Amino acid sequence: MIENLKFCQFCGAPLEADMKVCAGCGQAVGGTGSPMEYVEGTSETAASSPQPETLPEEEPPVEPPTQERPASPPPPPPAAPLPQPPAGSGKSKFPTWLIVVLVLVVLCCCLTFVIGGIALFRFVNETNTSQNGVIPPIVETFVPFNATDDPFQVATQPFEQLETALAPLATLVPQATLAVVPPVPTQPGVGQSLSEDTLIDDFSSNLFEWAEEADDISVHGFSEGRYFIQILQPEYFAWSFIPTDFNPTLIRFNAQIKDNADEGTYGVMCNFQDSSNYHYVEIDLDTRTYQIGKEENDEFFPLTSSNWVDAFYLKDNPYDVNQISIRCTTETIRLEINGNLEAEVNFTPAEPDGWVALFASTWDTLSADGFTVYFDDLYATTRE
Repeated sequence: MIENLKFCQFCGAPLEADMKVCAGCGQAVGGTGSPMEYVEGTSETAASSPQPETLPEEEPPVEPPTQERPASPPPPPPAAPLPQPPAGSGKSKFPTWLIVVLVLVVLCCCLTFVIGGIALFRFVNETNTSQNGVIPPIVETFVPFNATDDPFQVATQPFEQLETALAPLATLVPQATLAVVPPVPTQPGVGQSLSEDTLIDDFSSNLFEWAEEADDISVHGFSEGRYFIQILQPEYFAWSFIPTDFNPTLIRFNAQIKDNADEGTYGVMCNFQDSSNYHYVEIDLDTRTYQIGKEENDEFFPLTSSNWVDAFYLKDNPYDVNQISIRCTTETIRLEINGNLEAEVNFTPAEPDGWVALFASTWDTLSADGFTVYFDDLYATTRE
């Protein structure tokens, strides 16, 4: 009868009381898992139960030698904290003195702009004297003799206003001076007078012995208080010298034609050497054009951009009186019509000085009574 018999909890093989290892499976007795219960029985139970085959005792398995595992590496030392940069590294302080200098420079610039703006504002306001806000031109102005007792006036008032307006700038621009254009000599009243450098003639008489002659080509004379040149043949021109001992550089006069505006022209000859060498200014009332040129050795050369140039300041009616002013020197010719500048031509090199004359000319078609030009209120001078 088997009492208190134990079996292996893994393979069920019977175990003896002192066994440490199961002979059937080699597992340690009493290992993890649910141990098998003791079986208690009687002899009948044991006899009726099948007897397990007696197995030969086997030697316990030899456990393989334990292999030593390499020791784990020691843990790394704790990371050292990164060194902090020294205070102020990588930065530079802006110099205080340089900041002060920059501030002073900016303040000086602002002050200069403010002073200049104030001065400019005062200048514009004080010189703006016209009704439409445009500063009047500083030019000499010729007034017809029949319009006032003072035939020649010069617009000098804008210069006085300009000088007053620029007074505040005197401290900003030391030693600054204003250039003053010399005024044209004034002529008190209409009449006849002659000095060493100026001729004034209203042609009320032939006091200064202008040319008076007549032939089948032209007539020179006086009529109704004016001097006239009449040409009786087509494609001719005739002239009368200004009767002075000096060669005028400025000639002003009133001119008019009464009919046949399309048949001729008139003008001034200056720097006259002979009938083949001189300069001239010619005006065509029919086409409202002018021409500035010279004749050299019997050949004509225009000095303007084209042979004939549009005249902007001639009267619309060709039979009205026009005021002509010509300044002719050895270096330039300047044409003004009715007080307005039309053209100015410069010579290079300078031309020789010569006499001055009034002239008229005709085209190839001419009526029976010819072409006549009337001159009046002449002023001729060498003064600038």
